[in-house]
Amino acid sequence: MRRKVVLLILVVAVAPLSVASTAWACAALATLKMESKVLKPGQTVAVTGSGFSDTHSGLGAGDSAVSLRLKSRRGKVLKEVDAVSGKISTTLGMPATMAPGYYVLLATQTQADGSARAGTPARYAFRVTGAPEGQTVAAPPWSNAPGGPSSSGPVAGDAGGVNGGPLLVGGILAVTLLAAGSVLVGRRNRTLTLSV
Repeated sequence: MRRKVVLLILVVAVAPLSVASTAWACAALATLKMESKVLKPGQTVAVTGSGFSDTHSGLGAGDSAVSLRLKSRRGKVLKEVDAVSGKISTTLGMPATMAPGYYVLLATQTQADGSARAGTPARYAFRVTGAPEGQTVAAPPWSNAPGGPSSSGPVAGDAGGVNGGPLLVGGILAVTLLAAGSVLVGRRNRTLTLSV
């Protein structure tokens, strides 16, 4: 009876993991890159991306241009770029009024019916240092820079898409450990029953 219960628990634990791993494996996620992770307000930077649907021809015809936005799907659109062969490449001027801090650039694309295209948005985290145009920023106590935060230290990582690898590996490891523990408990109980 215990073996059936343990087997049922294993099946219940593995089923959602296999569905989730299949979903991750089948999704083509869009990616986004910038030539620099540390920018100044008003700076122009090269932006590239891939995994988008072609805007005007082939499969996905009728999908929108790729919108480059700040902070969120509904954030300010900085530029719209046509995808060619699934890729974008452009230069992007950051707003001159950006305050120092961490930001996320998103690349969104919608299908002809207005729904979000699968695999988007692509994300890229970056940091803005220095004062916005016409303002000065006092240097924080930990900074070596005379007019603003230091450009050294941790920088937000490349967020060019969701990375489900560690989650999947952790889930598989957890299920494997659960199965190994169940086998050991079953053997121990069998050994105790035989020796009595």
